[in-house]
Amino acid sequence: MAGALWLLSEAAALADQGADFAQGGFAKESYYVTLGLFLLSLPGLWSQVKRAPKAKQARKVFEVDGPARKGAVALDDRARQLFTYFKKYNYEVKETGEVIKFVGNYKASRGQAAALVFYVFCGLASTALVLSIAVPFGGSKWYLLTALSPLAGVYYWQRGTRQEEIQVKMVTSDDETVTDITVLGADEELERLRRELDLREKGKVLVKGLLES
Repeated sequence: MAGALWLLSEAAALADQGADFAQGGFAKESYYVTLGLFLLSLPGLWSQVKRAPKAKQARKVFEVDGPARKGAVALDDRARQLFTYFKKYNYEVKETGEVIKFVGNYKASRGQAAALVFYVFCGLASTALVLSIAVPFGGSKWYLLTALSPLAGVYYWQRGTRQEEIQVKMVTSDDETVTDITVLGADEELERLRRELDLREKGKVLVKGLLES
């Protein structure tokens, strides 16, 4: 990003001097095309703010030993294990049957709010730098745009606390050697479930990180 902004500043200076490609500089047209592309990326900043309070939905299938395997956890015990996990995080059973639905309230994260404000601040600062080059009459006043960055945190905080639904389905193979646990819900919740219950995603080999025991 810094290199691109430096290029824009150099291009602006050369454009004012009437430089062109034949002289080894940048044409005015090239400068404005680059500027236009940068400004077109601004909606992405707003899109990031809008997506922040929403959880990314995912569907994962975890594979565990079925009741026919020696030492395997019984299906009833496995179900109780799942119920205990969701109860621990204040989820309640919404619906039972072939698919069990849990509903819980997800609280907004101060850390995520702070990170969002920082990202928006950097984006607005970059925008202000570009505008100070392209529209110089504003001068350093363009940097006042960064004062809007805390509003991103307010937007997230007002919408970050939300109700989440998790759907769980357990299916055992005909020979009862394998049980698939299919879970649909917020991706971060599914990842926490995997870690805490030491589950293995179907078709994948678990490689533990340095911080995982």
